[in-house]
Amino acid sequence: MAEVARRYCQTHEYLLDLVEALTDEQIAWTPNFTTPSIGFHVWHLARWADYLQEMINGRGNQVWEKEGLGAKWALATNTLGYAETGYGMDDDAAMTSGMPAKTVLLDYARQAFAASQDAVSSIGDEQFYRIYEDLYGENWNDGQIGPIISGWISHDNRHLGMIECLVGVQGMRGSAEG
Repeated sequence: MAEVARRYCQTHEYLLDLVEALTDEQIAWTPNFTTPSIGFHVWHLARWADYLQEMINGRGNQVWEKEGLGAKWALATNTLGYAETGYGMDDDAAMTSGMPAKTVLLDYARQAFAASQDAVSSIGDEQFYRIYEDLYGENWNDGQIGPIISGWISHDNRHLGMIECLVGVQGMRGSAEG
């Protein structure tokens, strides 16, 4: 489980290192009307991290909810998909949802990533197959936390790849690994 946790944390570190060097304009840029911005991908990954840590730590722990960020950011929370994470979000809503300034967005991402990394790192080998009830009553990967986290790693890396591509097509080095 320590290796799973290390890889989970590593993706967040790569993402933050890559995005930190970008401007607000580069984070908001999109090449067309069907491709979400880097900011959208960062927000989506932070939302899933926040959701995961709440799944492990228990209800009421999401930074997003405690700080009322959806309202503060003037987002139409009823359009943000499953658990306001962007999952299953309508494409038009994803393209028109305005993300906050880089500093605000990355502050949330850092908080959500840190909370999820702490939660994931707290799980030992003996808990890998422990059943966690999804916050909305569903059981992904049969509710076993190890496979759930492994799935999150795959998900996060797919979005990191999309971010790398969006950075690259803007004429910058797109590799997150340096």
